[in-house]
Amino acid sequence: MKQLRKLILILSITFLPAQTNIIPEGFNGFSVSMKHDQNVDFFGEGKFFRSSFTNNLNVGYIYNGTVSIDLNYGYSLFDRKDEYFIDENNAHTSGDDSFNFIDNFRVENREVGDKGFSFGLTYYINESQTIFPKQLPVNLSLGFRYGNSSYTSDNLDALNQDFYGKFYSLEFGVYKEIETAASFFMIPRINLHITNEKNIYDSFINEGETESFNLSSNYFEVALPFVLERATVGKPYFEPSISNRHGSTHLGFKFGFLF
Repeated sequence: MKQLRKLILILSITFLPAQTNIIPEGFNGFSVSMKHDQNVDFFGEGKFFRSSFTNNLNVGYIYNGTVSIDLNYGYSLFDRKDEYFIDENNAHTSGDDSFNFIDNFRVENREVGDKGFSFGLTYYINESQTIFPKQLPVNLSLGFRYGNSSYTSDNLDALNQDFYGKFYSLEFGVYKEIETAASFFMIPRINLHITNEKNIYDSFINEGETESFNLSSNYFEVALPFVLERATVGKPYFEPSISNRHGSTHLGFKFGFLF
């Protein structure tokens, strides 16, 4: 336990790693999954289900239950407010034919789309590990993800403005495989995601040049995957989850196959 606490402390200080697939013990093969995240408002006065959502399609390969690589395509829409106001002191705020290029642009602009690809690499420390002389009470995952984003909205189109970004994400995960008396098993997990973005747009002051701003964010995700052991094709699984992305609650549902 002393070694485990030391490892967690080191990982926390060095910001460890992003976006983990479920890994049954010793599994070797491919994974395919689709995920939908819906932004919800538990305590606000607006609609419970907001217009914001995220869809992801993921394809990956898992080697011996210890290392996985994957390619992810995602599309998001951010539209969290019922009304958006214009700040008269800022020429580029989110009114008609205008856009607010600030850190929380996903909140302060209407109907912002975000689409792009990302590549992920994850290492799993599980029951077959040889790093520690004793078995760990839980399994750990360390991951890294790099990708790009392209933002769209009616206001950006009206401004004839390109807005895009690059990001890397780190993740530290804790999970445990739990057998059941039924024909499925569970792998509850908790992940900490830490993301750094660089978002770029055309300069309004100097034509032909670009401006940019950096943004760091983190969020926790709690998920409970159910993996079916008996199926005609692969091992299907489904995974409900809850997370606090971009400062608000998201309920997620993932469905996939292990081949």
